[in-house]
Amino acid sequence: MKIHQLGFALGCAAALWSTYGLAAPPGSAYETPVQLSNGKHLLCSVNEAPAGEPPILTHREQVEADVLATQRLRLVSGPTSPYPSAYTAPTVVCINEG
Repeated sequence: MKIHQLGFALGCAAALWSTYGLAAPPGSAYETPVQLSNGKHLLCSVNEAPAGEPPILTHREQVEADVLATQRLRLVSGPTSPYPSAYTAPTVVCINEG
């Protein structure tokens, strides 16, 4: 029974890893500096993992950072793009700039 669970877990991990590799086409993964309206400076990574500890942000600050960080994706993807993709469902993680 444990062997089947281990095999299932490894299969799921491989599927997620391969999906993540396909989900970020060239040009959809980048880092960008973001300045929030309250003056906080962040470095946001879109569709890639940043190096550092994420700051504690309020919900409003997180939404503002997500919108500002993904502006470049909206310009690249145009008015239509399949869902989900790296353009329409990006992963955004911000850290304190410094």
